Amino acid sequence: MTKNRFYIFIIIGLLISNMLLVAFILLKKPPQHSGPRNLIIERLKFDENQIQQYDELISQHRMQIREKRHEMTDLKTRYYSLLKSEDNKNGDSLINEIGKLSMETEKINYKHFQDIKRICRPDQMKNFDNLIDDFENLFNRPDKPPH
Repeated sequence: MTKNRFYIFIIIGLLISNMLLVAFILLKKPPQHSGPRNLIIERLKFDENQIQQYDELISQHRMQIREKRHEMTDLKTRYYSLLKSEDNKNGDSLINEIGKLSMETEKINYKHFQDIKRICRPDQMKNFDNLIDDFENLFNRPDKPPH
């Protein structure tokens, strides 16, 4: 085998491996972000009607939480902007508002799960109870960075 033929084989091998790598990257599906939706549907064994109701609940919940996040961001911005001045009179009242808003957010989350429980059939209640028992593990996954 001559040097030229050897180099041609090496070049062809590298081209093929590069094409395979590009094809693998392009054909690989990106991970879908569905949050806990699919997990809850699977764990509670929802039927199509329940999934539709659950999707409506998700939409309402996201809208309410989004609104509270905007309010929280505004309050925190106002609170930390107090560091720019010597006047910290409003600091305690802002902290109280942030605390109230945090409580409201938790109440929204709690109501969301009450609503999920309402759409469960009696035969799904054991699954719902198991889901609540696993609540901490489901929503505080180590692979998921904090908000």
